[in-house]
Amino acid sequence: MIIIPRVALTMAVSFAIVQPALATGILNSSHNLSISGPGQIRATTEERVCIFCHTPHHANPSTPLWSRPTSTTVYDLYQSTTLIAKPGQPSGSARLCLSCHDGTIALGALYSTDPNRNTIEMAGGIVKLPVERASNLGGSSGKNLSNDHPISFAYTEELARLNGQLALPGTLPAKVRLEDGTILQCTACHNPHTNPYGKFLVMDNSKGGLCVTCHTISGYSTSLHGSATGMSARCNLCHTSHNAGGSMRLMIRAAEEDNCYSCHSSSGGARDVKSVATKFYNHPMAATTGIHDPKEDPLSAQKHVECQDCHNPHKVLAAPAAPPVSSGALYGVKGVSSAGELMPGDAVNQYEVCYRCHAENNFFGTQNVVRQIHELNVRLDFDQQNPSYHPVVSIGKGSSVPSLRTQYSTSSMIYCTDCHSNNDSSQAKGPHGSSFMHILAARYETDTYPLDYSESNYALCFRCHDQLVLLDPARSAFPQHQWHVITKKVPCSVCHDPHGVPKIRGGNTNANAHLINFDLRFVTSGAVYDSVGKSCSVSCHASNPHLYQ
Repeated sequence: MIIIPRVALTMAVSFAIVQPALATGILNSSHNLSISGPGQIRATTEERVCIFCHTPHHANPSTPLWSRPTSTTVYDLYQSTTLIAKPGQPSGSARLCLSCHDGTIALGALYSTDPNRNTIEMAGGIVKLPVERASNLGGSSGKNLSNDHPISFAYTEELARLNGQLALPGTLPAKVRLEDGTILQCTACHNPHTNPYGKFLVMDNSKGGLCVTCHTISGYSTSLHGSATGMSARCNLCHTSHNAGGSMRLMIRAAEEDNCYSCHSSSGGARDVKSVATKFYNHPMAATTGIHDPKEDPLSAQKHVECQDCHNPHKVLAAPAAPPVSSGALYGVKGVSSAGELMPGDAVNQYEVCYRCHAENNFFGTQNVVRQIHELNVRLDFDQQNPSYHPVVSIGKGSSVPSLRTQYSTSSMIYCTDCHSNNDSSQAKGPHGSSFMHILAARYETDTYPLDYSESNYALCFRCHDQLVLLDPARSAFPQHQWHVITKKVPCSVCHDPHGVPKIRGGNTNANAHLINFDLRFVTSGAVYDSVGKSCSVSCHASNPHLYQ
């Protein structure tokens, strides 16, 4: 009589019961590598299904009854400036998954000391997981996990607190399991034995449902992207957990703007920005890749422009606003204040977003128009202490501007984008691109003098200023406008600086009221304007000083 130990008998009975249940979930999935498997990768003769991962006898010391050799690869891990977790080299169940999924070990390899019985032959000459398959996570080197979601780290309450946008581990649904109750491994998202949701996911992720069980991104659920109806993929439109094209922050496509253009294009279904951004004058999003970083300091960042410099895709809203306050399209973006300091929180006003690149850390190094007081720092142009400026940061200095159209008054304020925007109103708004220089919303001629008058040449000015009043000597605040612009063919830009004249650079109320800051390409450097004495001495006058009323 043979006596079977109680433990061994229990294991045998348990395995006999569990194995068919597991096989039921695996049989029609790509994890069935036997000859009956439905996928392209399967064995030539092996009929057993579970043997590719498990064996009841002579198993690898790794649990659970692992039938395969364990990968010893030292991997390149995911890194990011926003990563607070501390991923280590893959451990536990993750290391077991990688024995197939890093592409370094034969799919039919078995843990055995007998060289004649340690490999199952696979059909089609396939030995290892092909590098071109999405399920190969190691890439051509077999060790590249830098573009995959981090694993093998402790998901703790402390981590959630430090991150600020992670769910507490105790609130995770039961399907999202942490190994040993603490460690996040592949099995937090994937159940290798069942595949009802595709990719062996433990939950339906068609609308990012699995992603948001852990990632509680502030503002996302109520944002346009997080709440839009009919948007099935949500998180997965921009991010992917494995083999990301843009490894940092796991963007699907390497070029940042291409992730936005997957929707924001002529064929993407959302507002077409891509077509506008290809206009001759544009914010050159395609000029750099991988430089923008959400943790960057705008005051010292490298020169670049990406969609994320102005838009936070997790917080963007369709919320209108009045100048200078930002509309919902710019919610959640860092900015630079009118004092030239990094905002402690998100930008409140639109100009604070513009100042990221057009203030102290000015990426626009040259300017076609060379003025008496020449300044590239736009923040200084709009400083409230200046003798004159367009009312972007504060209400303007002028108390009487009769040429203003009826929707404006001397207490009105405007946005940067009232002048810098797409020139085609039927397309996406904003400073993405324009047919006119400086990404202007309408024509504004600056480079030719004399220039025959045409209303279209100054269409930008006439968006706010009524030309019928401005050029009427009887009604204009400066009766000589008509004589200068029409008779003498002097463009507006020859005399007026459209942003403002910085006091810190020498601007004063006599010489630089009314945005007077002469273009030195057409007016000599000795030009003098006196708003108090109502006189002007310039090279284009036959006699100087020229007095006016």
